[in-house]
Amino acid sequence: MMVLIVIIMSAIVFVWVGPTFQSNTGQDNSGAAYAEKFSTLWGNFATFAIPIPESLRSCSDTQYYGMAGCTPASGTYITCPPSPITTATSQAVLVSSNSVCVIQANVGGVYVRSGSNVTVIGATINGLLAVDAARITLNNVNNAGFTMFLNVAVINISGSTFYGNSNWCEGPGGVGAPCNMSIFEGGPGIFTMTNSTVNGELESEVGHQTFITSSTIVGRLEVESADFGQILNNKIGVLDLDQNGIIVISGNTIYGNDPYFDQGTGILYGLNRWCGSGNNVVYGSTNGACIGNIEIDITNTGSIPVNLVAAYMSNAAVPGPNLSWKLLSGGPSHNSFPITIPVGQSANVTLQWTPPPQLTTLPWNGLYFIFVSSHNNFVDGYLYFGHNPALTITSQSRPQNRICPPCY
Repeated sequence: MMVLIVIIMSAIVFVWVGPTFQSNTGQDNSGAAYAEKFSTLWGNFATFAIPIPESLRSCSDTQYYGMAGCTPASGTYITCPPSPITTATSQAVLVSSNSVCVIQANVGGVYVRSGSNVTVIGATINGLLAVDAARITLNNVNNAGFTMFLNVAVINISGSTFYGNSNWCEGPGGVGAPCNMSIFEGGPGIFTMTNSTVNGELESEVGHQTFITSSTIVGRLEVESADFGQILNNKIGVLDLDQNGIIVISGNTIYGNDPYFDQGTGILYGLNRWCGSGNNVVYGSTNGACIGNIEIDITNTGSIPVNLVAAYMSNAAVPGPNLSWKLLSGGPSHNSFPITIPVGQSANVTLQWTPPPQLTTLPWNGLYFIFVSSHNNFVDGYLYFGHNPALTITSQSRPQNRICPPCY
């Protein structure tokens, strides 16, 4: 039974490492291979990135977007509750504060007051204004008017369609200038959109978390001053990202064809604190840069110098030009292997990160990494996105399989 347990545990250690890195049988049986020891100390994976503040619009700005302002005109609306609304009406719906409202029939504009929870399912509406609401859920909704969310705690949109108007704008021309605005979302909440179509511009500002997945945004998509934004597998006219804390872009097709924006511009990167981009198809120019780094500190705990000759991230080999390292005690920065750590010293290693092709919506379970030495010893671990520190468990180096005897 003891032998069986040892075999199983050995298999666990190496099966999940492959296929790029395998713990192969090594030929290094020198005493140095056994004297070499190193371990992880600390790691950072987008832990300390914070957004740059941005001011928001108010509900009174809806005058620019074809709505009446903060509330519908007297005599033009019904109230909710009572709920659900199952009979179609051309009148607007005013949702009372701190209430629950379900809309399952076509209505005019929808006005949502503070603290309310509103769900619209399979209906056509003619505009939506939600201010300080608790939750808004739109499922298979057709919105023929303008949409504005201000300080809404949670927004979930799926399978829905939104329309713009060339006279509505929240873009480079300023409020009121033409740019086909469809949706404005602002406030420190959670915004999630999946499998939806925006026939105009979508702007999301000052969000806590912004997730836009498998959707089509015909015009400009701007995500600005979000704590965290993730844009996956979308079709986008122009992508504009600025002042975000953490932003990740992967698997998108960006056409650079918004007629209300600079023709030929695909992506605009402003000052984003931490940015990871990969697996995108971009037509047109890319202005600015998307930079997201990972940091790992490794210390030499053995009796001989350590030379790390290879690194793997998500089981893919890290090219030498994609890393830099520096001893924590000081000295110059280096941009290639080997990573040489004298006895009793530590090194900070910085790696450039690119989202893997199979990236899915957060939360991610962890980013797996491996460092391999010249004596076929290795150390591995996981970095957890946004944790402080990202390396929650340190680990000690261990040998790959060796031919014995002799073994020291």
